[in-house]
Amino acid sequence: MQTFELLDRLELLYADNSNLSDLRRLYIDNDLSSLFRLTDGDEELRKAVVEKNMHSIFRLTDADEELRKAVVEQNLHSIFRLIESNVTGNIEDLRKAVVEQNLHSLFRLIQGNDDIRSAVTEENLHSIFRLVDDEDLRKLVLEDNTWKLWPILDRYIDTQFVAAFKNFFVNDTKIWDDCFSRGQLESKLWLVEELQKTKVDLGTVFLCAGWYATLATMLFESNINIDKVRSFDIDDTCVDIAEVFNKPWFKNEWQFKSLTQDIMDINYNEHTWQFWSNANNRMSYPITDTPDTIINTSCEHIENFSKWYDLIPDGKLVILQSNNFFEVKEHVNCVSSIEEFAVKAPMQNILYSGELKLPKYKRFMLIGIK
Repeated sequence: MQTFELLDRLELLYADNSNLSDLRRLYIDNDLSSLFRLTDGDEELRKAVVEKNMHSIFRLTDADEELRKAVVEQNLHSIFRLIESNVTGNIEDLRKAVVEQNLHSLFRLIQGNDDIRSAVTEENLHSIFRLVDDEDLRKLVLEDNTWKLWPILDRYIDTQFVAAFKNFFVNDTKIWDDCFSRGQLESKLWLVEELQKTKVDLGTVFLCAGWYATLATMLFESNINIDKVRSFDIDDTCVDIAEVFNKPWFKNEWQFKSLTQDIMDINYNEHTWQFWSNANNRMSYPITDTPDTIINTSCEHIENFSKWYDLIPDGKLVILQSNNFFEVKEHVNCVSSIEEFAVKAPMQNILYSGELKLPKYKRFMLIGIK
């Protein structure tokens, strides 16, 4: 995933974090206001560069006091003293500085201060970074040095997603970037937000067709009560990546575990599972879990949906998502409306029913008791 994409997705996930917004704008647009907010830079420097504030320019430079009075205060005594003494050496530049507030003329009258001159008149980022003195941020923005992205993100946000993407970068791990697309994240963020409103405890969660289990990361980092998550996917390449995304909980006595298994072969009353341990070169001991919550955000991919849904016992909390994106070949179980979805997945008590409009399709979600 490209840096600008990751910054965009993190800003989407953590919309209340203004630092992430500023970081994205600085990286993509070279936004100077964002730079000064991120660096807590000198307020006089910010005013000089962003607002072209003459008072601030003179406070930052070694300019002659008579020149300051002439330009800022339009003081006639100072103007004539400068002309008579020929201190400035260039009457035309003095005229432009005083009458037109011409910055180029002003800096020709002020000797030295090259970085300030370039910062103010050219908005030169190299000069600005020398003045604000933030080497990591400079290398990220000016050199596109991805190694500096991770310590910068750690300054502004505490999330396992940063650690995971750093891991993928350092180890050159190939993942399917669509797992962190805007549509995927908006759908999962919607789920978390609506689930929080219900104030239900999730207990043990079976995440069906869990893919890389980014939803598990979001659930663990929310204020939702959750005991553990078992993520099942038929694709065996998902396990390692899902466990990087959820490493803190994977390491915490398997509060999270990703497993390669067809969701049609799961016992949703009480399921016993094992996996091959590379560390021990053998199968793990059997572990049995009783799920309280069943989540499937990929219902559009489930060919025998009714057969799968019938496997879930009554009384379980179920959280389901589907869509009306019929154009995708792999979407074999789309629905046209939330009403159609509710017919396919009947519940005795619906806690939430709604739709989310995305650019190319609508997403439908049901939360309730089967």
